[in-house]
Amino acid sequence: MGNKRSKKSNRLEKQLKEIQQQISPVAVPVSECQMNFFSEKETYTFFLDPVLATMPQVEDAKILRHAKDGYGGWIAESNQEPEMRLDLMSADNQYPAQNQAKQLLHFFAITDIHITDAELPAHGIYSKHGGGIVSVYSEMLHYTTHVLDGAIHSVNAIHHQNPFNFGLSMGDNTNNAIFNELRWSIDIFDGKEINLDFGINPNPRIGPRRDFYDDFMAVGLNRQIPWYQIIGNHDHIWPDKPKEALTDDPSRRFLSRTEWMQEFFNTETTPIGHGFKAENLKTGFACYSFEPQEGVPIKVIVLDNTQRDDDPNVKGYAHGSLDQERFDWLMGELETGQREGKLMIIAAHIPIAVEYQEPLTKPFMSWSTISPVSEQELIKMLHAYPNLILWVSGHRHRNTITPVISPDTNQPERGFWVVETASLRDFPQNFRTFEILKNRDETISIVTKNINPTIKEGSFASISRSYAVAAQQIFNGRTELLPSGSYNGELRVKLTKTMAETIG
Repeated sequence: MGNKRSKKSNRLEKQLKEIQQQISPVAVPVSECQMNFFSEKETYTFFLDPVLATMPQVEDAKILRHAKDGYGGWIAESNQEPEMRLDLMSADNQYPAQNQAKQLLHFFAITDIHITDAELPAHGIYSKHGGGIVSVYSEMLHYTTHVLDGAIHSVNAIHHQNPFNFGLSMGDNTNNAIFNELRWSIDIFDGKEINLDFGINPNPRIGPRRDFYDDFMAVGLNRQIPWYQIIGNHDHIWPDKPKEALTDDPSRRFLSRTEWMQEFFNTETTPIGHGFKAENLKTGFACYSFEPQEGVPIKVIVLDNTQRDDDPNVKGYAHGSLDQERFDWLMGELETGQREGKLMIIAAHIPIAVEYQEPLTKPFMSWSTISPVSEQELIKMLHAYPNLILWVSGHRHRNTITPVISPDTNQPERGFWVVETASLRDFPQNFRTFEILKNRDETISIVTKNINPTIKEGSFASISRSYAVAAQQIFNGRTELLPSGSYNGELRVKLTKTMAETIG
């Protein structure tokens, strides 16, 4: 038995060496205005990072060879001002003169962190290419913990200037639905020491960057900010996942929905459970709602719209889906919120009403064709609740904003916005902030901005940014927002007269 394990270990080590010979860290050119690693009491300036997207597509194993042509290079640029979006407003609407908007709510959304156990024997990196899908094989996977830590640095800095009411972690905290990846993500939020090694091969990587697995102390989220968790498909679904651990280390075990939720009760940040209650652990039902700010009539509805573990199409595992139980629960929450006079935000991992044109991902990521509740039926029902203003999501690793316009032109308030946030792992490695503002007229504004993680020149997070840019170019990633990949907007929403008076 020992000899077999030794042969397997040698084979994996050989594969890693081959990968290392092909892929080496790329020099990261940065401008003089690039930010440093300050404490949360300092003032930060955030920049959007354009990629040089004029070079031809190349094979994924030739990053180093093409670095001299700009692959992996990035520079800092000035912040983008939010674009005014009036898609949901009537044609005759005018922006209120001398508007002094009142902030009702301020929150952040981080999604698709994809914390990765890169030494996992079952991981796709050992197949090197993975059929041209960047998430299967890309060098950013080694640095996901450092990028999340940088994002929390940025959150803390913003909170010092304009306090957050709460934060959302919107799913796919893990890459492979295993226990150790989830623990690392929670521990980074909690500000603990992070150790990615398993002791068998402490530094599996050859070369000058081999210490990226060394222990580090995470900064931790400011304790004043409560954060809430949403489940993603990568958090609990994996095709044909075995029940036993993948290696002798029990930390490398796949998680069910209930096991995944249980870990959020083992935390030092608030609230305990991060939205989930004891009842969720008994039933495995990963939906809940909360009201983030006392005296402000806004309700957040957290919806699990991933496939069930027993879904007949589980090998697709990335489709949006709702069974009748979750649909009925959602309608009940919306009905209650509408009756009680509260604006409503739905937070779900998978977006709705968006266009899928990618030939590789569309068959796997769009709304399930066998979902008990179709996407069209869901959207039709959502239009019945004029107090619904926003659907926030991740999943597609893109920064898009989609208006879902009211079917009745005489009732524009029945429309709502779908805002997607990009992945912290892939280009452009952003998270989002949201401000809900009450205007002087019967409208509100949702001001949403993309924010970069705090990056120190030469740090592991900086290397990750370079690899993310290179992967965007090499895999010819589809984004409508080149060169930055980011988008900031002020999204206007018409209120009913009753709701406008309630907020008053």
